[in-house]
Amino acid sequence: MRSGRASVKKRALTRDEIVRAAEHILEKDGYEGLTIRNVAARLGVKSASLYWHFATKEELEDALADELLARVSADYVESGDWKENIRQGSLHMMRRLLSIRDSSRLLAGRFLTGPNALRWMERCLKPFLEAGLGKREVAYASHAIHVYIQGFVIFRSAPLSAMESKGSSKAKVLGATRKKFQGLSPITFPNIVALADALTEADIEARFLFGLDCLIAGLAQRAGAKAAHDSSLVSKR
Repeated sequence: MRSGRASVKKRALTRDEIVRAAEHILEKDGYEGLTIRNVAARLGVKSASLYWHFATKEELEDALADELLARVSADYVESGDWKENIRQGSLHMMRRLLSIRDSSRLLAGRFLTGPNALRWMERCLKPFLEAGLGKREVAYASHAIHVYIQGFVIFRSAPLSAMESKGSSKAKVLGATRKKFQGLSPITFPNIVALADALTEADIEARFLFGLDCLIAGLAQRAGAKAAHDSSLVSKR
């Protein structure tokens, strides 16, 4: 019969386990709850155990962001010309980011080089190149579209007002705001009163696509101008 304290073998953590735990924290508690301490508690270990795999919280966030991009890009199928691919790809990304709590807050501003990020970046650059834009224009245009998508999702995910923070639905908040706009003095606030309905429309995708279509139209105009300029240079040779 053995005496004394039984030896307990520590379970070896993997990077994938840690990232999955971080994803759970993000979904449950939001970006503010995504801390090394909370992830360690989720795994039933001390914080120091995580630092063997990730030297800083930012490294863990990079790994989680790359994992989320795999979910964002899943099931997306290219179709149509370059404009339609940008439109549908952006709409797909917006919908996926909205479905993952605080994902845009995690992704915004990060220049990721993980495997999922690289695959998604490669696909996203293609339609801009097909448009005939120059190399710098492709890089800047792709960045502009992604900033628009992520900014839109962050804006959409935030509470509309204190009413929503207290439990009211977005629809109720918009309804209450619409009534307030309509009840304003048409002499002092003629523009707000006239646009009360349009300002408080709840069609999120329509709002998103309006802004996106404006961006795409601008890129098409720029691509057309470049093509005309290049053609002119060729004819002068």
